[in-house]
Amino acid sequence: MRRKRWKKRALTTPPSSSAESKQQPKTAIEASCEENIKKTLNVLHHSSDVKVSYFLDLPVPFAICWLLEIVDNQKVNESVIHPLVNNTDSDKENKSPVELADSISAPYHKITDSIEEAAESLIHGHVIVWLEGDKTAYCISGLGSPTREITEPSSQTVIRGPRLGFVESLQINTALLRRQIRNTNLRFQSMYIGSDTQTEVQISYLTGKVDENVLKELYKRLHAIRAEEIYESGMLEEYLGTFGRKGSWYSPFPLAQSVERPDAVASAIQEGRIAVLVDNTPFVLIYPSTFFQFFQSAEDYYQRFDFSTLIRMLRFLAYFISLYLPSLYVAITTFNPELIATDLLVSLSTQREGIPFPAFIEALLMEITFEILREGGIRMPRTIGPAISIVGAIVLGESAVMAGLVSPAVVIVVSLTAISSFVAPSYDFSISARMLRFFMMLFAASYGLFGILFFSLILLIHLVSLDSMGKPYMSPLAPFDLKGQKDTLLRLPFWLRNAPIFKGKTNKYRENVE
Repeated sequence: MRRKRWKKRALTTPPSSSAESKQQPKTAIEASCEENIKKTLNVLHHSSDVKVSYFLDLPVPFAICWLLEIVDNQKVNESVIHPLVNNTDSDKENKSPVELADSISAPYHKITDSIEEAAESLIHGHVIVWLEGDKTAYCISGLGSPTREITEPSSQTVIRGPRLGFVESLQINTALLRRQIRNTNLRFQSMYIGSDTQTEVQISYLTGKVDENVLKELYKRLHAIRAEEIYESGMLEEYLGTFGRKGSWYSPFPLAQSVERPDAVASAIQEGRIAVLVDNTPFVLIYPSTFFQFFQSAEDYYQRFDFSTLIRMLRFLAYFISLYLPSLYVAITTFNPELIATDLLVSLSTQREGIPFPAFIEALLMEITFEILREGGIRMPRTIGPAISIVGAIVLGESAVMAGLVSPAVVIVVSLTAISSFVAPSYDFSISARMLRFFMMLFAASYGLFGILFFSLILLIHLVSLDSMGKPYMSPLAPFDLKGQKDTLLRLPFWLRNAPIFKGKTNKYRENVE
């Protein structure tokens, strides 16, 4: 895929990728539908995927055009062609073009008097209807081709909870959110980003709950994007991070949560956050996001609060194991052996007899080997990928120990580290531990436990300095917010979070039930 160079602009400049900012001369639509079709095809350079159908032998002639594969041909016949033909034949004298257009059962997207706007609507998946004697074009929406079936998301599975996941259709995704939040204050605002791809992006939020400053900041950054191509929400996330606070764009920690579950996105919107939906991808971005939000799962709110709290604490422990365990092994065996028991020290020393590499190289080789196995298992066909990863890890680990290249202890350390990295609910967030692990191992090999402590302080300073759309990344811990602790490290029961009646406070939801 060819990448184009782009230049960072000021945040106050208008978006160049939107349809309105393209200052092109407009060609007026004529009364002849044949001439309009010719001009539209000229704008599209007579592309072979444009389907044109003429109906010129009727009392009110008309013509329609659409893009193959993007629009469902059967829906075009049922919703557009048949109603127009039947209404034309039923009354040959009194039917005007406008009355004929009203007979179309599909909803209008818009009515335009410009050839260029009609062509742009065509590439966005609309059906264009031209009526003889009418100097307007009718852009019909809602006739898209079938999309992927709604299934459970593979990246965010749960034991208990809904089995619905977003798909690549933006219309279906907005409908899934509407089913979750039946509130008249739920807003969807659309815009197009990418001068070549013209990818539709929708901003969803709840009026009255959303932070207006965050909403303005998000719109500023979206309008400042100068890109020719946007294919996935990950590309949009990288562009949005570029306009953040200095130092945010190169952070290994994701500043937006990527979610594939409608219930998780609905919960975030209910909390006052903003969802960014991108066409052609099932992943939705949530702004602002915090460090602790990546340890939360939708299943936490479907299980008992005590069990959910235990699992959440286990996620924190697993993340720190995946980040610190190899470095602690290298630091203790190299610089600080006095910190472990004598019997364990003797056992480790015995295992390392005859190993030609120092502990850092030993751990580094095993970490790189496992990363290669993990990526190879992901890219291989699903039927054999997991088997190859498991067999490869067992065979390579055992062979390396038998060959005297690594000690059994480092195999245990690397295996536990790898398993712990899979516990995080967010795959994007677990990547940060995978990257930082190698830098921390380098500090541990150079300065021991002091190197780990120094790198941890640098990491903590970096985390505190980050922000997501202007909101502190480490909130509600830094700055500290007592009310926010109800759902951060712990998941308190709902009756404590929602101000129950028997505590002497009013709960409007319980009043409605009673």
